[in-house]
Amino acid sequence: MVVMVPAGFGLVMIGKLIDLKQTSEQAGRYAAWEATVQPAAGPVAGGKSVIRARFFSEPSAALSSTPVNPGSNRLWGAAVAAEDRSWSARTAVTIDEATAVALAQEQGVGGSSVAMRVGQSAGAAGKVLDGLRGNSWGLSTNGLIRAGVGVQVQANEWLASADTRCSATGSSGCLSSASVILVDGWSASSDDQARRRVRSLMPASALEPLGDVVANVGHIPMMKELRHLKDAFGHVDMQVLPEYARP
Repeated sequence: MVVMVPAGFGLVMIGKLIDLKQTSEQAGRYAAWEATVQPAAGPVAGGKSVIRARFFSEPSAALSSTPVNPGSNRLWGAAVAAEDRSWSARTAVTIDEATAVALAQEQGVGGSSVAMRVGQSAGAAGKVLDGLRGNSWGLSTNGLIRAGVGVQVQANEWLASADTRCSATGSSGCLSSASVILVDGWSASSDDQARRRVRSLMPASALEPLGDVVANVGHIPMMKELRHLKDAFGHVDMQVLPEYARP
């Protein structure tokens, strides 16, 4: 009994820690996914309260668009009274609900791979002509974003820690999870957007105003061939099909 009773409570504590770790993994993925819809503003609007309500509160509480107090998670959310000296209290897993979630977002992560260098070179080339008439590059050369979630776990008699990643005092442990997601995949939502992005890689598009001026000379009968210079420089044909797909 001296061995089995502590071991039994120790297994329960480990199970709670595993559940909390899995929850932090889900919260980290959620924070990274939210960054895809609002990368400039941060992973989540009002991030701490939103993630805490979705993942680190009472699981049976209903989600709401208005601020609510859903209560504590029964496994590892409720604080233990200081005078409680039972085995369950001494091995309880408790998170610091006041700062349950620590968000950290880093934009433009990724090593200097060949593909990354090619993308950065193409991005730099496109930005040179970005802003000209009909040109709109609007691409990130490194669209990777890392968003992380850190959870402070209060130390107990069996779980002592001096971890300062989530707590400056070192009085708690830290379960953290980070996810990396591609925000800008270089995709285009329409043919017009794709056309404007391609034009940003065409140096000839800078000559379009000159071509339009010369095309006016085409109104002279002897110069009618010059009419075709209208919108010719930087022209992108989005109707071109491979030979096998032509009607």
